[in-house]
Amino acid sequence: MKTRPQVKTLAVCLLLFATTSALAHPYKCTSAIASNFNGAAIAAGDNVWFNAVLKVNGLGSAPARIFVTHASITFTAIGQTYQLTVPDSQITLSSSITLATTFFAKLSPEIGSPIGWRTALPASGLAGNDFLAGLRFAVPASGLPGGIKNVIWQGTFSSDTPGLTVNWQWGAAAYTNFSTKYNDLGVKPVDDNKASQYQNSDHAGTPENFKADVVGGARGGGGSNFTGSYSGTGSCALVRALSTSFTVTE
Repeated sequence: MKTRPQVKTLAVCLLLFATTSALAHPYKCTSAIASNFNGAAIAAGDNVWFNAVLKVNGLGSAPARIFVTHASITFTAIGQTYQLTVPDSQITLSSSITLATTFFAKLSPEIGSPIGWRTALPASGLAGNDFLAGLRFAVPASGLPGGIKNVIWQGTFSSDTPGLTVNWQWGAAAYTNFSTKYNDLGVKPVDDNKASQYQNSDHAGTPENFKADVVGGARGGGGSNFTGSYSGTGSCALVRALSTSFTVTE
């Protein structure tokens, strides 16, 4: 991994901005990952499906909740800087949950947002990654060129459970047709091919109802690459003193 000074400066600013918000959950960390788009241009009117996945380490026998707030995606294309607000997420992991699900739904009152991604996962036995959050971006009339650099996704993770560490990545894929209603996408909540209603080998975050519309662009090559290739892995420990992490990948 390489750290480019200008990217690091921007990411640190974003991290500091996120830390100014009071969180109800005492264990927290802020993390940012910078990566690049591939060389394929994306046409005006198409859509970019930004999606992120995670793994949670340090779980015990009791249920745990992870909240992801104040998340944003920032990039510059054709002289314009975009800062996109990612919906908040609430991820519950419990041994009493037998079917993995994710919906765009009402969140717990303490998260601060009335609606966002609400994901329920079995606490153990899952293979691969789990869905963290997703954002649809409608490509503007100017289109997007290929090779956009320094696309940064950052957010704040928090929990009321001590001892957790989050490892996460993000991807982005281009679609010619996409729904503005997130619950119409049919987002797969897990990589695991048996733990959700989508019993296939697709990655977590795949919009199952729109797979026929995927094309090359962003971080994807079309075909069966429904989430786009993943960035490097960001990792941060949820602690009382608010840890931060920053990852740069090509």
